[in-house]
Amino acid sequence: MFAVIKLGKQLTAEIMTIDDLENCDNVIERAAEVISSGGIVVYPTDTSYGIGCDPRNRDALERLGAVKRRDMSVGFPLLFADTFQCESYHDFGSLEKVIVKIFWPGALTLIVHARPEVPNHITTGHSSIAIRVPDHVIPRSIARRIDGPIVGTSANRTGGPSPFDLTVALDQLSNEVDLYIDGGVSPTHNNSTVIGVQETAEKGDALNIKIYREGTLTLEDISQKLKVDSDAMRFWTSRIIDADM
Repeated sequence: MFAVIKLGKQLTAEIMTIDDLENCDNVIERAAEVISSGGIVVYPTDTSYGIGCDPRNRDALERLGAVKRRDMSVGFPLLFADTFQCESYHDFGSLEKVIVKIFWPGALTLIVHARPEVPNHITTGHSSIAIRVPDHVIPRSIARRIDGPIVGTSANRTGGPSPFDLTVALDQLSNEVDLYIDGGVSPTHNNSTVIGVQETAEKGDALNIKIYREGTLTLEDISQKLKVDSDAMRFWTSRIIDADM
């Protein structure tokens, strides 16, 4: 379904509204078309609303950064259709494979080493990138349709309120976005939890888990689910440490 919402007297924004997540191929097709042509889309996820483009398109990525008023040196998280699609951007280690098996698709973002072939405008000169497979059909299906990840940062101005309802994104971004997808109120009012793995000075393959941001998935959730997984306990030291340590 298409709709037009008027934002003030001079601004308008095109919106597609999802009535049924199991019957929204037209929304996915339209979003993939906009993104493939270099456009920017605001879309629902399993956490806050996201704003995305094709990160392989440098011009689109720079435009998205301008819309968010974001420092481009920080880089952007990437959302993928599935773990297999992620492998073009990162070579998963043993503990990382266990983590994504347990928590993906879901509200867990991983900070990982980027493959050498990942373009510099995506890594912004850093060795690491942030990746996630969300538990929501819209971003996963768009990524599958364009055969690559989409940017998965929150649909707000930098420093602005996180949008768990489309109106919060509209109020901040207005007509600077090409397409808004209205999927209703988000199922949570927290952003994704962000973690990485850290090598230790100990002998063997055991790794620490480093927490960058606690969000929807709590540290207790992570710890409990890993501790009952035999593979996880082979590769994990049972320690979760703060990223500032």
